Amino acid sequence: MKDNDQKRFEGTMAAVDDAILTATATEIAEHLRPLEIEPRAAATAMRSRIEAAVRDRGKKLMKAAAEQARREPSLKVISGGLQQAGDLRAKLARLLSRPGIPTTLAARDGRSMSDADVESLIQDLAELGITEEKKP
Repeated sequence: MKDNDQKRFEGTMAAVDDAILTATATEIAEHLRPLEIEPRAAATAMRSRIEAAVRDRGKKLMKAAAEQARREPSLKVISGGLQQAGDLRAKLARLLSRPGIPTTLAARDGRSMSDADVESLIQDLAELGITEEKKP
């Protein structure tokens, strides 16, 4: 394809993408009904396809990660699956009670934090070298 043809094609595809993404549900339904496509059924089918693709991609990534861990013995693999939320909060409390931890972190004490916040803070502390394995 010539450069101009390629640019025209890409521009046309971008315009089509924009038209689809900016269309209202009513406008989409108006285009689908003459094709005898039920909008809700089409949306449900599309969601199912997307969810299946996401699950498949996740499985492939997990398989690749497991393979990489087997190939590279230097990687530390933590067994036992996910920790319970209470375990994470207890771990955070232990980390925050260590000497040298800023009092602003300790003041939160994990009470008003979501489980995701607790896990994220533990990861942030680990990046700073604050873990249960190492002394600050």
